[in-house]
Amino acid sequence: MLVPSCLAVGALLLMLSAPALLTRGRWQVHHPAAALSLWFGAFFVGTGLALAAVIIAAVVSTTAAPSHAGEGLALTLAAWTGLGGVGAVLTLALASAEPLAASGRAAVHRMAPVALSRTERKPFTVVRFASEEPVAWAAPGKRREIFVSTALERELTPAQRDAVIAHEWAHLRFRHGLAVRIAEVNALCLPRRLRAGTTLKRATLFLVELMADDFAARSAGAANLANALAHLGAATGDPAMALRAERLAMRRWPRRRRPGPPAAL
Repeated sequence: MLVPSCLAVGALLLMLSAPALLTRGRWQVHHPAAALSLWFGAFFVGTGLALAAVIIAAVVSTTAAPSHAGEGLALTLAAWTGLGGVGAVLTLALASAEPLAASGRAAVHRMAPVALSRTERKPFTVVRFASEEPVAWAAPGKRREIFVSTALERELTPAQRDAVIAHEWAHLRFRHGLAVRIAEVNALCLPRRLRAGTTLKRATLFLVELMADDFAARSAGAANLANALAHLGAATGDPAMALRAERLAMRRWPRRRRPGPPAAL
């Protein structure tokens, strides 16, 4: 049982140490894609180690010849209890994932009656809807859509609005919603006492926004997106948007190789 024990210890150490190591310093702000890759790399490696420990323990318990019956019974109970725990976690993950997906679909259906126009683009559809809140959000799925409110249209210039649309397109193109859902399910499956689940969820939500900012800055202009974020932050009272705008303004960006997306509204 040495190998399963080592794997289990490795999974536990990775679960406890990864949040502390990956949240040190400010490098994540400058390299959000690398930071998110490390976060999920640690998550999947830790999950794989834990699962391998349980499977090996189950195999050993059924094939080994223990020195006495009591030891064999203990090994068998421990192994199958571990497999039962894995099954319970998977069941909880599947049960938790469906309401999260259903809530996204319900939000899209609620917007359908108030949609004012739909502009088809090759990779997605821009849906303009009536609202006094300056918001934009992306809806993944077979029919990928980006919803833009009339209030946001009034608040921003066409170039700034296109930068916001490019930001939302990045969420769709790179499947950021899937990363957020994995982090949410992980947080639901782990005990609340462990910081790993909630820390991964917060880090994922933070880093996908920075990654989308970087993509939009390169494709639609950093100044356009920074001005849009600053304006929306002032209009909504959201300090996070002002900080993201400051981050974009302080970085040096290469000259755009291609023009930004055409005006959609």
